Amino acid sequence: MFKPFQNGTESYAIHDLTLENQQDCVSIYGNLQLTKDQAGLQAAKALQALLNDVVNTLESEQNLPEKIDRPDAQEIENPFL
Repeated sequence: MFKPFQNGTESYAIHDLTLENQQDCVSIYGNLQLTKDQAGLQAAKALQALLNDVVNTLESEQNLPEKIDRPDAQEIENPFL
């Protein structure tokens, strides 16, 4: 189970949308189409549950800083091009 901010190597995918866990950050990237059908409803509920866990985890922190300093992401050259 995805537990926000607890395991720096964990990730969770909903179709092509990925949530990646780090100790001080949860990254969300990719693509998710929420269609107007049962599959879209299931995907929306899965996303809602994950985001609710992130919010609950942040709200439960006693001494949450105003902002943390994170190094800028650096681009690396694609070795396959």
